[in-house]
Amino acid sequence: MRLHASNLLTSVVTLIILVALTLPAMGVLHEDEGSAAAPAPHAAARTFGVYVDPWHLQHWAQAIGAAPQMTAKFEAFSRNRTLDQFLDATERLGLRQAFVSWEPWEPIPAGLGITLQYLPQPGYRNAEIAAGGQDDYIRRFAHGLARFHGVVWLRYAHEMNGTWYPWSHGPVAYRRAWRHVVGLVRSIAPNARFVWSANPNLYLPENVWRSSLRRYWPGAPWVDAVGSTVIDFGGRKSYPVPRFAPRLRTLRWSFGKPVMLAETNTDYAGRVAWLREFRTMLRGMPWITAVAWSQLPSRGTAQMRTMAGRLDWDVQRDPAAAAQLRGIIRDGWR
Repeated sequence: MRLHASNLLTSVVTLIILVALTLPAMGVLHEDEGSAAAPAPHAAARTFGVYVDPWHLQHWAQAIGAAPQMTAKFEAFSRNRTLDQFLDATERLGLRQAFVSWEPWEPIPAGLGITLQYLPQPGYRNAEIAAGGQDDYIRRFAHGLARFHGVVWLRYAHEMNGTWYPWSHGPVAYRRAWRHVVGLVRSIAPNARFVWSANPNLYLPENVWRSSLRRYWPGAPWVDAVGSTVIDFGGRKSYPVPRFAPRLRTLRWSFGKPVMLAETNTDYAGRVAWLREFRTMLRGMPWITAVAWSQLPSRGTAQMRTMAGRLDWDVQRDPAAAAQLRGIIRDGWR
């Protein structure tokens, strides 16, 4: 019996060793074949998301040659709906993360300009939200999130430290509204995570920028990750990658939270070089846990008009730029 057991044990160990040697080789072969299929969800060190509806995500992945692990979208309070269809479609793709830029307002046409866009809107003011004025909607929305079998990242009231969104009025009221929304959503949807996402404001001195950030900070218990917009608008608003790096480090070390790049894009001119530098920067910042790529119509470009370059190009039709994004996505699995 002991000899039989010994032989059996030897066979099992041999089989385990063979499997362990075979699996990496299979993985290398799979990658060399250029498949867009993603590895197991737990493998990614950095998540890559894209602002493309889930019904077109597979087409996007095929064009780029690599699959995102997260869907992303903008959603205004004024739409007064849940995200059931969006999240159901995300789940059917086998994805377990979604990213939502959740905006407490009724959007106005970008062409009307920043002055009108910045005006406070009745019903959506910070003080009204903090007092419970949107609670019925928020509860319905949260119940929809709770049905998703995964994590939903909520980038609520983003770029609050700028002067182009109505929720930027009144930092004290903003903090109160933030805490109220977070508390209400968490009580219903424990799978929701909140991203406090600032604008890097590269046109401001760093000390001024830091001061404005602190005024809107709601406190560590109310934030799961910090975020930043990373967009090179081009033209007279050209922002090379190295200019973003110090501000991202400030976000990381000032607030001690994971950092998510919540909205990323670059001007068509110089796009390949910019994306190459961006990839290099990411490799040196392992605490950046997610990147969300967006080529949706830009309010900023519409309002800057002749000052900005071109953001409406499509990476799906640009093989050289797609190759850089493909590398960024694959780096996240390392």
